[in-house]
Amino acid sequence: MAEITKPIFLDETGRAMVDKLSIISSNQERQNTEIIMSSGNGALIDVHYNYLVSQASSVKEVNDLFVRWWHCCWNKAVSDSGGDAEARQTLLERWFGTVLDDERIHGVKLPLFSTSTSAIGELTDDSAGLSCTPSTATVAGRDDFAHLPQFWCLEVAMERNADGTHTINAVEFIDDTSIVRSGEHGLCQVLQKNTWVREWKDNQYYYMRMRSHASAGYHTWPQGTGKNGKTYAYMANPKYYAGIGADGIITCGTGLAPVNYTSFNGLVSLWRKRGAHYSGAAGNLLKWQLAMIRLKYARKGNSGTIEGCSSYYYRFKAVVSENGVERIILSASEAANLLVGSNVHIGSSNDGYDLAKNATITSIDTVTIDGTNYAAVSVDNGGVTFDTVSGTSVLSTMPWKSGRNDDVLGYDGSHTNYTNGKEPGLIQRTEFQNGAYLILSDELWQWSQDADGNYNFDCYTCHDQSKVTTNGSISADYTKQDDLTMEFPAGTADGWMYTEDTAISNDPGVLWLKKVSKTAGSGTGVKAGMYVEPLSSGVRAPWCVCYLFSVGNAGLAARVSHYGTTNSYWYGAGGSPSGISG
Repeated sequence: MAEITKPIFLDETGRAMVDKLSIISSNQERQNTEIIMSSGNGALIDVHYNYLVSQASSVKEVNDLFVRWWHCCWNKAVSDSGGDAEARQTLLERWFGTVLDDERIHGVKLPLFSTSTSAIGELTDDSAGLSCTPSTATVAGRDDFAHLPQFWCLEVAMERNADGTHTINAVEFIDDTSIVRSGEHGLCQVLQKNTWVREWKDNQYYYMRMRSHASAGYHTWPQGTGKNGKTYAYMANPKYYAGIGADGIITCGTGLAPVNYTSFNGLVSLWRKRGAHYSGAAGNLLKWQLAMIRLKYARKGNSGTIEGCSSYYYRFKAVVSENGVERIILSASEAANLLVGSNVHIGSSNDGYDLAKNATITSIDTVTIDGTNYAAVSVDNGGVTFDTVSGTSVLSTMPWKSGRNDDVLGYDGSHTNYTNGKEPGLIQRTEFQNGAYLILSDELWQWSQDADGNYNFDCYTCHDQSKVTTNGSISADYTKQDDLTMEFPAGTADGWMYTEDTAISNDPGVLWLKKVSKTAGSGTGVKAGMYVEPLSSGVRAPWCVCYLFSVGNAGLAARVSHYGTTNSYWYGAGGSPSGISG
């Protein structure tokens, strides 16, 4: 029904007539909805809700429409498909495939480094004029994209099956959020429409466009296709870094400590305990997260826009000794650097955790001891007390536990501050840069040297997670990405370089660097670094995004090239795979 627009100039009688017409229009719309919903015609219902979504102007409106639509369609979907699990997938295929459908083209244009060292570009096509400001847990930013069909998100708990299919066990807004996010009923994933995307460049600019329908040169996202080759109407991305669940098995859920002190090989082995078809985080996650930054904020990199945890490295010694406590006494000035809710170790040495490992700061309070004011940093150590020794016991900040951003009032941002580098970032409801390097599982990198002494850095991929090696070897199941070789001249010294541009890879599941240099810096180009350590040979584990002491080196596109597949440190951690791809 056509919208009734109220004229600006009306007398009292005229205004009353228009108000009456608006009520009639609204009533007629409700009647139409009731007739359509009672028809039981799924195709008609979906088309009607597609119209209603197109008229929505907020995420809440779309959320409410989803719930109404779901409850209307549920019983028939269960009856037709023969079970709850099948009904969930059937309905989500309909919602993301038919209801969330539009003709918009979302685009971005970014300068190549040779054109401008600036990291700032411009939104194009139907995105022109739209705006985004990240959110915190207390302030909702502006997000003109979130309610649109190609960006609306839904959290689910799902499990990938060995045959390439997947099972959805719980759905946000329908099931309790604590179930969806727990990691105990499947991997917590964020679903989004499996759109079609294209990247290209000319002599001056990089371009990306995203749309709902197939078009020449466009492809869907890898995390929307199962190992069996079926492409779904939705794609799935893990909401969190990986953690160890209550059953001792690695999972993706909220409130879990990072899986650090574990190597590439060790992480693959941990995921294999969950299933032979798992190996861990995939590079397509970082590719997608950076694409969302670009399509929503017109920035080449996330640093400075949604920083992530890149500047939260502190080691503070106790200034007062205590016995039988779950706290440590620090100077007030030192404690002012810490955040309640963050993850710390307390030990007898830097990075040690013999007193408390992965303990959450619960409060920071002023205490007066012998006439001097200090800060008591209390932690949740599961009720296990410990003794602290002045000048010896050390509190060390650690990568964050999952779920810091669960209460952010928007799709993007950080809990309290999205630019100061102290907290994980959030993009399209997925957490990133928790303060640990993310160790990917479906890539291996290799250094080599040619006859002239020049160095090559190559990427090998194995997207079938069941075939990822557990010993860090590049087997016949891996594919060398010939278009992505990075070349460094003989004599290149070890050290940080910065990314000028990212590559447009033939493999849509790989985020790779086109060129790094000393000309670029932490505030130019992609605003992310690569630690270059050339060698004549050697396989390297894919350590990405950097950690809580990387400062200007960090970013979704950041990489280091010197860790082997057996290296394990507190600042390297595992991620979760998509619930669909691989």
